[in-house]
Amino acid sequence: MLVLGVLRKAHNAPLRRNILSLQNAVFRNSLPRQNTQLLGVRFETTAPKSSTQAASKPPPQRFAYPEKLCVYHAGTGRTTFLACLKISTLFIFVFFGFVVTPAYYDKEGLSPTVLKTTLAAIVPLVFVAYTTAPFVSSIHMRLPPFARHSEDMLRRFAQKLPPHTELDITTMSFIAKPRVSQVKLSDLRPASRRFGIVNLARDTAAENATRKWYMFRAVGEFNAQSNTVTSRAPWVWDSIMNAIEKRQA
Repeated sequence: MLVLGVLRKAHNAPLRRNILSLQNAVFRNSLPRQNTQLLGVRFETTAPKSSTQAASKPPPQRFAYPEKLCVYHAGTGRTTFLACLKISTLFIFVFFGFVVTPAYYDKEGLSPTVLKTTLAAIVPLVFVAYTTAPFVSSIHMRLPPFARHSEDMLRRFAQKLPPHTELDITTMSFIAKPRVSQVKLSDLRPASRRFGIVNLARDTAAENATRKWYMFRAVGEFNAQSNTVTSRAPWVWDSIMNAIEKRQA
């Protein structure tokens, strides 16, 4: 009897193993379906939330005018010509000052020719720097949000410009590099300097006091007499000049 019991157990052991492996395989195959079902449920629950969040965001405001409105531009041709003139004058100064003049000095010593070549190097550089330093290439005015909506709102703002209206005035440096001066409307006043070249000026004593010795001095004189802006709002510059003249009077 014992022998028969052992034989039956040995015969039933493989069957049990096969049944257990079959059950494990069925369980494993059912896992992907459950995962996909769970993912589907999660997607269904999260999708409406994202759509509601996107719908709850307010649409971006559309303005008729940018935050910095170009109210003055001297013209591309004039700006390019003066930039080339500045750079050409630097080349003339280097050529006559460091090539021609030393050659004549080595040959003739201190002679009238050396004096002439020295003047030919210095005079054009000083004249161009003096006459073109106040040249303004462009001016941008910072608009408040309400003035950017329509032309009517911009006209209302331009008719009564506040003194703290900010202007970004772009000039050219000694090497024709753009320099931006951020000034307020109340800082500007009419002027007539440098043989009528300068028509606007401001006090730069306080700003220069805060700058270190190796920094360029702040621009205090501006030449803005030929506006070529024809698009957007060309009449804004006239309103700015009228406000400056009224404040000076």
